[in-house]
Amino acid sequence: MSAKFPLFYSDWRAMILAAGFGTRLKPLTEQTPKPLVEVAGIPMLALVLNRLRELKPGTLVVNGHHLSGQIKDFLRERKSGFRQLEYIFEPAILDTGGGILNAARFLGGPFFVTLNADIVTDISLSQAVSQHLQSRALVTMLLHERPRYNQVEVDVEGRIRGFGGGLTESANCLLAYTGIQICSPLLLALMAREKVSAFSLITFYKRLLAAGRLDIRAHIVDTENRFYWRDLGTHDDLVAVANDLRQDKTLACRLGFDV
Repeated sequence: MSAKFPLFYSDWRAMILAAGFGTRLKPLTEQTPKPLVEVAGIPMLALVLNRLRELKPGTLVVNGHHLSGQIKDFLRERKSGFRQLEYIFEPAILDTGGGILNAARFLGGPFFVTLNADIVTDISLSQAVSQHLQSRALVTMLLHERPRYNQVEVDVEGRIRGFGGGLTESANCLLAYTGIQICSPLLLALMAREKVSAFSLITFYKRLLAAGRLDIRAHIVDTENRFYWRDLGTHDDLVAVANDLRQDKTLACRLGFDV
């Protein structure tokens, strides 16, 4: 996520989705919220903050639920370098879609980016943002080839056609969601029509697709040869990152471990 944006984008916004329980990381998450579980000695949330700090969003918002006080205190100590860093406590988890809608007052701008707290990556956002604005997409989801997670259907024009792992006639390949997306502020207005406060982002997108929307698009990134990406959902994933850092001495800088 290096490569700074042009000054024109100075009022863009970002949200880190950090409200999960981290069930698969027990017992680590019994006393520590998942976003603060350490990866090679660094809390995973710190890694995302380090990468975003370079990009200087106008506003950054983080949500949380489980052991929320620890996340709030952690962010209070790391406001340096951000113009506005906000924390939202969710008394009840609102899921991915509801969590974004609940933060709508801090989002908007020319575009906003959402990132999952439980990924570690050096994917650059600049090209994806440029594509998003040129295409006037409602949403641009950053996708990659990752057989373990491939469930997003994409057609030859780069439009997302479905979710779930089975190709429809309109799709020609299956890819995986990186946990990063770029959104038009219009998305918030569409979400505001939901009749429930807690809802899944993917379920919401499925309804938009069923209604005929063609402006949910894919930006495909190469995480096999160009960029690094790992999900941090399991104990094995944490070990794998530590092993990768030992094998590639340049990786720590690229991923924000030494900031």
